[in-house]
Amino acid sequence: MSSVILCHSITKQLLEAIDGVTDENRDSVIEKIEKLLVERQSLLGAINPPFTENEQAIGKQMMGWNQEIDGKLMLLRAEIKRDMNGLTKKKTSAQKYTNPYENLQHDGMFYDKKK
Repeated sequence: MSSVILCHSITKQLLEAIDGVTDENRDSVIEKIEKLLVERQSLLGAINPPFTENEQAIGKQMMGWNQEIDGKLMLLRAEIKRDMNGLTKKKTSAQKYTNPYENLQHDGMFYDKKK
């Protein structure tokens, strides 16, 4: 089997894995995506011309899939960043609720002007 066809099948698996991401299975899908990307990267070095017409058609299809994969990975990254920022905000809010007087500044004084 040629490396173009193997790369096509891995790219198809990658696209299907990204489409199946939910909040519950995100960690396991990310691990699967990383493995597929490493495997595909190793195959990309083995792809050399000349190509048959079938391989050229498969390559064009993979190029379209790659653009779709890139967009979905960017959305996944933005979602992860949003979750991390939300977690940080929750953590600081919980600390402020637990110890509300922790960050008070004691640098000023109050003078009573009444005599």
